[in-house]
Amino acid sequence: MNTEDFQFFIRVADLGSITQAAKHDNISVSVASQRIQRLEQQLNIRLFHRTTRKLKLTDEGKILLAQGRTWIKQFLTLHESLIVQDQKLTGTLKLTASATFGMQVLTAVIADFSLLYPELKIHLDLNDQNQDLITNSIDLAIRIGKLQDSSLVAKRLTQNSRLLCASPAYLERFGIPKCIQELQKHRCILQQHAHGLTDTWDFAQADGSTLSVAIEGYFISNSGEAIRQASLKGLGISNHSIWHVEQDLKTGKLIQVLEDFPIQSTAIYAVIADRNYVPAKVRMFLEYLENYFKNQYAWYR
Repeated sequence: MNTEDFQFFIRVADLGSITQAAKHDNISVSVASQRIQRLEQQLNIRLFHRTTRKLKLTDEGKILLAQGRTWIKQFLTLHESLIVQDQKLTGTLKLTASATFGMQVLTAVIADFSLLYPELKIHLDLNDQNQDLITNSIDLAIRIGKLQDSSLVAKRLTQNSRLLCASPAYLERFGIPKCIQELQKHRCILQQHAHGLTDTWDFAQADGSTLSVAIEGYFISNSGEAIRQASLKGLGISNHSIWHVEQDLKTGKLIQVLEDFPIQSTAIYAVIADRNYVPAKVRMFLEYLENYFKNQYAWYR
């Protein structure tokens, strides 16, 4: 039996449509139909009831889907473990991260990993809004900040230190805030996420608690890089990960404010969809990431 056809059968069943599954795999509908027909012929069973409007699993198809998921995962895990013994990774590793972190930090890490496994194709999706791993068949996501509750599996890679900063032009015009409460009198730059607007900034207290302060945004964007550019242009005070603005601080284009009132650190996570089946390509890249953040990541403090 062709395992790729079997995986495609699962995809069709999950999406409820041969057309959608074909679009997902970037193949024609006719080729997709041929794959299902070939699998049915090999197994000598009918997998779907087909009409012009509906696609419904047969009873045999339901049994195969329920029990076949575990079988295909076990088979692929075994197959990939044999491949890894020869230190070869093949196929495509699909990753996603925020645009700014991806360009500034992650791409160089991926490039070094890719040189070790030249037969592995890597697809990096850069997007400041979190992509759905399952719908988009993404193997691993790098996410920064507070994670939303989900069924996904998250591995903490490192602390993500943050700070407040503004341009010299802004501070000359509006003054330098001396305490947290003065932020409410200033023009601030806020980030819009898919799950809502981040309109509170969290400060770490000496006793270990967190002080959350409501902030009014005079410029709002869903892009971290747009927020940096707005800050450089003097539009207000912004809240950044250190890795994002380190060079701007060194050159004086941005100046840290409220240095004695540290922003609460967040974290950087690697996120995968399933802890029970982790392909070799994902497992080895995750190990590579963990080693990088433990020994080479320059912005932990």
